Amino acid sequence: MNDVITIDLFNKLTGQDTLHPLVSLADLSGDELQDDLRMPCNFYALVCRQGNGETITPSRTLLWLVNPGEIFEIPSAGHRQARGYTGVLFHPDLLCDTPLERNIGNYPCRCRCRGTLSEREQQIIAGCLREIGKELHHAIDRHSSTIIVSHIELLLNYCTRFCSQTKIR
Repeated sequence: MNDVITIDLFNKLTGQDTLHPLVSLADLSGDELQDDLRMPCNFYALVCRQGNGETITPSRTLLWLVNPGEIFEIPSAGHRQARGYTGVLFHPDLLCDTPLERNIGNYPCRCRCRGTLSEREQQIIAGCLREIGKELHHAIDRHSSTIIVSHIELLLNYCTRFCSQTKIR
């Protein structure tokens, strides 16, 4: 096994196609991950985990930003329930020459939100991820990276808002 997980390796381990070498959506609701994943990553990951009734209540949502070099942890399919994890993985090279490259340091080093998100907030997050997915399924052209990065930045801004407003209940 590699010393660092890459986007391509993550996709291979979870049975997903690599549609873009620098960005991927993480939808682990039906993944093929056989073993727990715990290793440093070479990408950013904004992960959203819905409550599973074991460690957090079903109405709770966890949001967190993992930075390159940090340990990326995802339990195998056998160790979690179907609600699972969603999110976006993006390599720092995707951010080159974009406003997000200059501002990524303004986001918390490790954004953690453990609270109840409203249905509307969950829909906003899902909508941002859907827009990134649409662009990933579009043929890669000279505009792809800019559009994807804009959607990622919007998603990060919403998550920062939601985490600063969310109260642990």
